Amino acid sequence: MFKKLILLILLSTFLSFSVMSQSKPLNLSNFAKSRYHWGFWLGYTQSSLVPTRTADFDFSDSLVSLTPVSIGSFAVGPMGSISFNENIKLRLAILLSFQDRNMEYVFLQNGVRETYLREVRSVYTEFPLQLKLVTNRINNVAFYGTLGGKYGVDWSSNINVKEQFDYDDVLKIKRSNVTMSVGGGVDFFLQYFKFGIDLRLDMGMNNVLIPNKTYFSSPLEKIRTQMWQLSFTFEG
Repeated sequence: MFKKLILLILLSTFLSFSVMSQSKPLNLSNFAKSRYHWGFWLGYTQSSLVPTRTADFDFSDSLVSLTPVSIGSFAVGPMGSISFNENIKLRLAILLSFQDRNMEYVFLQNGVRETYLREVRSVYTEFPLQLKLVTNRINNVAFYGTLGGKYGVDWSSNINVKEQFDYDDVLKIKRSNVTMSVGGGVDFFLQYFKFGIDLRLDMGMNNVLIPNKTYFSSPLEKIRTQMWQLSFTFEG
């Protein structure tokens, strides 16, 4: 539902700005002459943890289901881009990203289903690097696709939580995370700056689960991250 709503919003926005751009003079006519551009990145995110259960898990209180629950958060930070030509650019940023992810467990205990919700809250410093392929300008509009990766460090990771104090409640996540990303969007050349909007999917490449003997990590073989991000960029 979230993806369909975002795609509908993007499509409506693209069409509206495209129609508006046809009747306006050419903005930022010298923008392409500069190789380097700097700006600001603001993103709305929907992040989640993608678990893989162990094939031979055997536990006295059997796990009936395990469901990741995504929660809306945001990311902000400075960004820059390098232009190789009008159609090929390299975009990089340093982002502060707040990511709240929940995991819903349902155990069968003595014939009764018991539901537990584990909250995993993270504050990442992220370093996305993206190759940006841009169409030629159509008056004040240009469309683009992105492909790249991202490295993130979670400063609020629970990696150092002492299990003996809260043994049954710990779901430990590693501090570092590597993702690859793919997306697309549109740039609008306004009077004083370039405004961009895009939708991107980030898919975790490494296993972020720290295995231990708690009720909530024992049934799992690995956990990877996944995040949808609706980004707004402002470049001068």
